[in-house]
Parts: sequence; C-alpha cells; structure tokens
Amino acid sequence: MDEEMDRVKKRVDKRLEQHANPKHSEVPFNDAMEHYGKIEGYPTKNLSKVNLQGLPLPIRILGYFFIGTMSVGMITVFLLSLFK
Repeated sequence: MDEEMDRVKKRVDKRLEQHANPKHSEVPFNDAMEHYGKIEGYPTKNLSKVNLQGLPLPIRILGYFFIGTMSVGMITVFLLSLFK
C-alpha cells in the first residue's frame, strides 16, 4: 500500500514540476493525452500548427471532392426547395 502511495506521489510531483516549467505546453497534462500523442499520432502540442497541406495529394483531392460534392448538393437542395 505504501509503495503504491509513493508511486502516485512521485507521479503527481513529476506532473507539478512539469507544469511549473515555462515550456509546459509541450508536456501532456495527463496520461491519456500522452497516449494520443505517442500511439495514435494525435497532435497535442499545438493544434494551431497542424499542417493540413502536408497530407498526401490523393487524400487532399478526395477531401476536396467530398467537400465540393456536399456544397453543390446543399446549393441544389436549396434551389429546388425555392422553386417547389
């Protein structure tokens, strides 16, 4: 029981030290965000710096196609509802 408490206390102290660091935005604030960043590739450091233009060309073309198709479909539905 004491070993468990010591481990928890060390982990909490480590997180508090990391949070006190001026560069604490680079450090994940919990284990789940750390998991997302390391295993799943979720960008946790700074979401405003995510570069969507860095995606491969076929994925970008597919995305543009879907967005364009939805836009044209919404405009068509709107125009057809006006003339009905």
